[in-house]
Amino acid sequence: MSIDEAFREWTDWPDCVTSVEHIEEASTTVSFYREKNNYKGISNFKGITKLSAKQVNQGFLNEISELQNLEYLELETVTAERLAKLSELPKLRYLKIQGIRKATDYSALIKINSLEKLFLESAKHLGSIDFISGAHQLIVLGIEGGMYTKQKLDSLQAISGLLNLEALYLSSVQLTDKNLDCLSTNPKLSYLRSARFAPKSSFDSLKNLMPNINCNWCENYDV
Repeated sequence: MSIDEAFREWTDWPDCVTSVEHIEEASTTVSFYREKNNYKGISNFKGITKLSAKQVNQGFLNEISELQNLEYLELETVTAERLAKLSELPKLRYLKIQGIRKATDYSALIKINSLEKLFLESAKHLGSIDFISGAHQLIVLGIEGGMYTKQKLDSLQAISGLLNLEALYLSSVQLTDKNLDCLSTNPKLSYLRSARFAPKSSFDSLKNLMPNINCNWCENYDV
């Protein structure tokens, strides 16, 4: 397993189902595609520890938030406007949300004390990541855009000083503030995968401050 695979923690999912009637009572790992209200009743499957959920509206997200044993959660194409209910998952350590259409407030996510890995991809209304400040429980953080649309961020300052952060993913990101030196205040940060969103001098400066960092653009900027 590569360093990247270990940090991203890929999961092999079973066949996706479109009805709670197709979920076995003893299931611990479930992949589910919402069609209208077919998700209703999924909260009764308390044994689920890993869930991949697609087409997530507010009602579906609210039911997911009742699965108290969830440890690993992937949400894809999310039209729910409020994410706060996710903070009620006491065992959640891995959260990936992809294709966030309407939500604007992400502050509840860092209230999940058990959360170690957080990935947000293609978040339409995310411009500031100030909510990340103080999220010392995070080991891995990814703020990324999509294949055709870059995630626009003002600054990375909110990421500075996170005590346990080891890996940071910033692929397909457009960064207004080109200063990367703030990342050097993360004492355990050793792995950075990012877009080439700053001049070579910025990556050189980061490398001087963190000579042991594994960074894709620090040594191969002109490739």
